[in-house]
Order: sequence, then C-alpha cells, then structure tokens
Amino acid sequence: MFAHPLALFALLAVPAVLALHLYRRRFERQEVSALFLWQSAEHAAVAGRQREPLRASLSFWCELLAAALLALACAAPRAACVASPSEHLVVVLDSSASMGARAEGASARERAVAHVRGLVDALPSGSRVTLVRSGPRPSLLAGPAAFPAEARAALEDWQPLCAHHDLGPAVGLALQFALDARVVLVSDHFEPERWPAEIELASVGRPLDNWAVTHASRARERDESGVEHERLFLTLSSFAAQARTLSLRVLAGAQELAQERRELAPLARAHFAFRLAEGCGPVEVRIDGDALTLDNAVLLAPVPARTLGLCATLDEAELVALGLSASGPRNIARWLALVPHSVEAASPAAAHLLLAHAPLAGPANWTIVLEPLGTERSDLIGPFLADRAHALLDGTTLEGSVWSVDPQLTLAGTPLVSAGNQALLTEERLGERRHWRLALDPTRSSLQRSPDWPILLANMAELRRAALPGPERTNLTVGEPFVYRPGTELTGVERTEAVSYTLSGPLDSAEASTRAVPALEQVRVDDLERPGLYRLSFADTSVAEFAVAFADAAESDLRQATRGTRASSREAARVESELSWVELALILGALALALLDWFALARLAAWSRID
Repeated sequence: MFAHPLALFALLAVPAVLALHLYRRRFERQEVSALFLWQSAEHAAVAGRQREPLRASLSFWCELLAAALLALACAAPRAACVASPSEHLVVVLDSSASMGARAEGASARERAVAHVRGLVDALPSGSRVTLVRSGPRPSLLAGPAAFPAEARAALEDWQPLCAHHDLGPAVGLALQFALDARVVLVSDHFEPERWPAEIELASVGRPLDNWAVTHASRARERDESGVEHERLFLTLSSFAAQARTLSLRVLAGAQELAQERRELAPLARAHFAFRLAEGCGPVEVRIDGDALTLDNAVLLAPVPARTLGLCATLDEAELVALGLSASGPRNIARWLALVPHSVEAASPAAAHLLLAHAPLAGPANWTIVLEPLGTERSDLIGPFLADRAHALLDGTTLEGSVWSVDPQLTLAGTPLVSAGNQALLTEERLGERRHWRLALDPTRSSLQRSPDWPILLANMAELRRAALPGPERTNLTVGEPFVYRPGTELTGVERTEAVSYTLSGPLDSAEASTRAVPALEQVRVDDLERPGLYRLSFADTSVAEFAVAFADAAESDLRQATRGTRASSREAARVESELSWVELALILGALALALLDWFALARLAAWSRID
C-alpha cells in the first residue's frame, strides 16, 4: 500500500539516470604530455548522442539507487508491518451538570472519561484527537487534532458544570472538524432518534432519584412598619418516586442561622423564607446529600441597597394631580412608596431621577420632563402606537386611557408612545444620561389614574437603578453574566489597555483562580461556571463581591438519564500520518548514496589530476 501511489511516477527518474549514463557521458578535458602513460584498455566516452556501452561504475549505481529510493519515499509506503491507517477521533463531551451524578460507585463523568480514554488508547500510531466540550458556547477541550497524550491530560481536567443547554451547537462544531466523518457523542441521555446516523452515541447515565435547591435568592423588603430588612427565599424540589424528609440548614460561616426539616412528597416542592440580620455576610444553604452534590448547596452574597435618590421640582398641585404626593405639605411620599430602596434627594442636582419641567445639567440626573403646555388641548383615546421592545413599556397596555396634550407641542427625542404624528412620550439620550419627555396635562388626562402609570414610574426607576455604579446583581446562577459599572475607584485614572480589574474566585476553593478584566465603561464577565463566591478588585481594593449558585431544575431531574450505545454509519476521519520508519529509512538511504556518489566522483577527479 502507498499513501500517495501517483508519486510512483517519480520512478521515471531511474530510466532517466540510465539514459544519461548511456548517451551523455562527458569527461573533463585533460592535457597530458604523452598517451603512453595511459592504459590502452581505458576508453574515453565521446560526447554527443551516440549510444555508448554502459559502464557500471560506483557512481552509476549510487545515482540509480538514490533515484529509486527517493521515488518510493515520495509514494509513502503503508504496509501492515509499518502501521495501521491513522485516525482523527472527534468526541463531543456533554458538559451538563447532571454528568456529575453518582451511581454504582462512579459518576457519569468518570464513566465518560473511561469510555473516551479507551477509544484514545485503541487508536493506531500517529492518530489525532479533538475533544469538543458542550456548553452555551461550545469550546475545544483538546485540539484540534491534538496528540493522544494531550487528550488524556485534558480529560482528567474536564469538569461538567454547565446549566441545561442544547448539545446541537457542539455536535455541529465537531462535524466541521471531522469533515462529516464519524463523531462520538458521550452523554448521560440516550436519544438515538435525535441525532443523525453519522453520530456515534455512547450514553453513560443512570436513572436516579434526586432532591435539589431549585431557587435561592436574597432581597431587601420593607415590613409593615416601613423598615427595610433582608430576606432569604428558597425552593426545594423533589425529582424522586418516593417521599423523603429533608434537613435544610442556613449557615453564615460556622454559625447556623436557621434549620428546618420538611417531608417532601414525590415530585413536590417546598418554599421557605428566612429573615436575615442587618449586615449579614455571605450565606450558605445546605440540604442532605444525594446522587448529585452540586445542587445540594448554594451560596448567596449580600444584596447592596443601591438606594435611588428621587426629587421633584413641580408645584404641589401638579404632584397631587400626578398621584405622587400624599396629603399635607408638599412631598413625594407616594412616589417614594412606589419605588423600593429610594429616598428623597437633598437637592435636584444630587437626584438620580428628577421630575421637572426641564432637564437639569447635573452629572447624575436622569429626568422625567413634564413639558410645559400651551393653551390648546387635544384629548386622545387609544389605541396608541407604542415601542413594545423598550424596557420602559414592559407590563403596560395603555388601554382605556385619555391622554390630554397640546397639539402644537413637539417633543425632542425618539418617540416611544405616539398617537398618529403626535409624540406623547419620547426618550432622549445624552451619553449615559436619559431624559423622558411627557406631553401630558395631568388635570385632564386619566393616564395617571390608570394601572399603567405606576408601572411606567417603576420601570423608569429600575432603568435608572441599573445604571448606578456597582454590580447589577450580586447573586447569579451558573451561566448568567456578571455586570459591574465602575464607580469612584476610576476617578482620575486614565483608562488604557493596562488598566484592569482583578477577578478572583471561587474563594476558599481548590479551583480558585485570578484573572484580569478590562476596566471598560461596563465590566461584563460571561463564562462563570464554578459555583462559589467571587471578588472583583481594583488596585488591591475590593469593589464588589458576588456569588454564583447552581439552581437548575432541568439538570437536577435525573429520572430520564439512560445508558446505551449506537455505532456510527460512517468511518472515522483519516489523518495524514507523519513519516513512517520505512519512509525515513528510504530517505536516509538516498542521502547515504548521494554522499557515496560525491565521494566516488571526488576521488576520480583527484586521480585524473595525477601527472
């Protein structure tokens, strides 16, 4: 067998060398004093096209054999005694967290690693391996076309921690590397009807009963007296065919804050709520162990207040008409009650959200502008044209409202709500600031008395709160991005490529790592897969702490995990092997013959110069 049989045409070099020796034997002209010094048997070939008798010299045989050996080496001999055809093994590893479930003394991950290691060990010499790791964004665990030793090392480091996701993108990526040849998918769910025939399936799952924390959150709420407290909300779910009494513990470091036992019926849920002391740090929630340890504990970080400063410069009659002022002296009590975690700002310039007749050029001001109206009025009744894709209008219907406007008024900005050509609500963006402009007569309109009005005000407040410096959220689930808006720590700092934050975590873990995150207008980290507590620092000063928890009901439900195998309808992808020892021997032999030819010709030239 030859890998490149067409290269055997290079053997035509053998008759070419033979022809050169038959027809073109030209010796260097030598001047001598007399011919009697030369043997009469010596014959000098005549230059030209006349055929001469073949003289089988050492040089002739060296050139002839070297041409033959090089031609055979170019054809890449592949005999059974040399090596089997090399393969390119392409494997997709399901990195869903359910692969960590243990059954029969081993986890699905361990069985998957053993299966893939067996495939790698059975590969012929010179083969290559590509390992594709599934996830929200599939990635390469090893390769492309890595050495088997590299693939084995990558397998040992592989940890399936992802939330529930589609395996299709990872399989599609693997098919590109395999060039539509065999691809091996290793998972814990056997679904032959889902995958095409060229996908070889190896499922290592086992159906198991499991109990999990499927929801955990911390929030700041006001009690009946108006005092704000932090509360913890939990949901436990059963994915089992039998009832079980679970013990739930809430811990802050080594201190146990609460403990509760609850019997959970098959496929039932239980909800819990706990009040936390003010200033309580990170809190860990644990339940009794089962097949999947990842969903038996969650860590929750403190929720920053992110208090919003509100202010209004409208007169008392307008505030009352808008439903924002309670009885008594001029105030915005009802507006404050509507927006959680809010206080009245000390001045309009210090307000995060300002209600006024004109924007204020303050550095932090986002403004709700109630545009001054003329004398004319037009009462409009819906339906209104609204930009439903905008977050400001989430949850609103604008049905049944009377919108009284000045028909001569033109609002600046992008229309969000319109009636024909009349813009009723617009948004104007000036850098990081926003101004919402309203064409509204509160004494004639009914919008402020409809359910849409408090929704609009709440949406405005939350959009402003999301733009405040600090972390957007401090408690995330696996797969969710962490978003942080820089604060005063970057004041006076010139932002260059060298300026960055440091992200560390998971803290107090053997897998803890540290990496740099560019100090952009908005810091965003997407690839957080390991549960635990993380810290974002700038210049060795902590600016934010947040927690990543695993809470995914789809991955915690292990009842449908199965085992099974299915062979691929296609052969494995082939890979061009490196030089075999036969090819190397042929090349070395040709080089040795070339050296011998050079040595023979050099000696002949030396003898010819002897007088």
